Amino acid sequence: KPPLAEGSAACSLHGLPRRCVREMALVAAMPVDQDQIVFVEAAPAPSIAVGNGEYLEVVGGASSGGILVREGREKTSAEAPQRLAFGSIVRAVRCEAGRVEYELVRGQGPASGWVSLSAAGKALLAAVAAPGAELVDVVAEKMGAGEALKMYGQRLTEARKAGRGDFIYDRVPSATATKVAAEKAADSEAGAGAAELALQAERAQAVATAAARRSSGALSRLLGCRGDVAEDSDGEQMMLCKHCRLPLGEYGYAEDGKDQELMHGECIAQVMLQQRRQEEAERKRKQDAIKQARRAEYDIGWKVGCIPSNARSAEKLGCDVVPQGLCCLVLQEDDTVRLSPTFEPAGALNLEYLSLSLRVRREEGREPLFSLDPLEPGRQSAEASMQAKRFEPEWLAGTSVGEVMFQADYHLKELSMGEHEQPVVGMKSCFDYTKAADLEKEWSAREWFVVRKAEMHLSEDGVLVPYLKMGVEAREQVLMPDGALEDAPLTRPDHPLVRYAEAFT
Repeated sequence: KPPLAEGSAACSLHGLPRRCVREMALVAAMPVDQDQIVFVEAAPAPSIAVGNGEYLEVVGGASSGGILVREGREKTSAEAPQRLAFGSIVRAVRCEAGRVEYELVRGQGPASGWVSLSAAGKALLAAVAAPGAELVDVVAEKMGAGEALKMYGQRLTEARKAGRGDFIYDRVPSATATKVAAEKAADSEAGAGAAELALQAERAQAVATAAARRSSGALSRLLGCRGDVAEDSDGEQMMLCKHCRLPLGEYGYAEDGKDQELMHGECIAQVMLQQRRQEEAERKRKQDAIKQARRAEYDIGWKVGCIPSNARSAEKLGCDVVPQGLCCLVLQEDDTVRLSPTFEPAGALNLEYLSLSLRVRREEGREPLFSLDPLEPGRQSAEASMQAKRFEPEWLAGTSVGEVMFQADYHLKELSMGEHEQPVVGMKSCFDYTKAADLEKEWSAREWFVVRKAEMHLSEDGVLVPYLKMGVEAREQVLMPDGALEDAPLTRPDHPLVRYAEAFT
């Protein structure tokens, strides 16, 4: 373009200092006479001398999410998975051939890496003062009211995606638009642009004042809740979350009846979850206390001390040898047996258990039997019915054999219902099988121990070794019209209790 007449209000990008160019870019919406603009070719980005330890600001990559970061100095080295965000502040570690190794001070991006000072004739990094009070003015230079609002929205979105809620913890307080505009107008060499800058500053100040009034009114209403209040770096009051003690933001949540204890949405969810866990733990504690009282009342629970002593039994039987530990039976040539101590658990036996079982076989001609039966079979509520102990023969009640049979049967039922840890890691209870089969209807069933095989083996030295195979069987039950429970004609193989019985066996 030919030179303008003297006194024309020209706006040449090369004719203004760098800070004025920035300011004019921010207020690009101001009315400008198109005939007064001088278009010039873009010059290469000015090279800056960067010393170790200097602070730099990312001024490139605003439209692409930041500038590219590589792991090494060479441009062929591996790229970092994340870009260094626009507006970030870094500290230069060393500079070589237009490349800078940095450490992240503020902003988003890799904590360290190598970046270029410029690319395609455009500067990517610009020197700034050390983070502190001077950084406030540097950041304020870069943005007006509109750009500040846009940047705040972007930072707020990033904070929410990072799971930090509605508060930006590392925000930088900005100077007032009036102060920035006044300093720029004083330093600008384009006298005609100063009036326009002042006008834009007044408009920005008016918008900021209105927004501050609205924010102040909302804060005043919020502070009426008598919550905990703190001051931020700008001297403004803000409410704190009752749970995490961090700034609350625009929204707060409270439990019913506790309107004065406002919290973040995530915090109140954690509080409610803790309360439910405490309530569940208290419910289980009360339930366990009731169970322990019932177990003590009905003497439920087998103990090692219940095992009869072989020494006492040997004295009663008039044996010549009174064992102090494990003992076995040795078959003699005249088909009689004698008692002998042993160290082999496979051949060991309990004399009182053996004598009582032989008595049942000799007197009753059958094997001992125990069962837990409903006390009132005709009751409609089967789950509320008490259980009665049934021994066959009846004189087994009160004996050591009758007691161990009762305790074993009861413990089997508790295991199947998941009251105790299973004897094998990974073994499931009936409830686990019911849940896996998605069986929603109620069911009733019974289970019991069975003897699959019982033999006596004879060792080379004449020791009688008991050989026993046991199992568990189950049968589904149905509720009859009279309220009694009877075995179903057919029990399906995938019934939860049947599957547990198979797994237990």
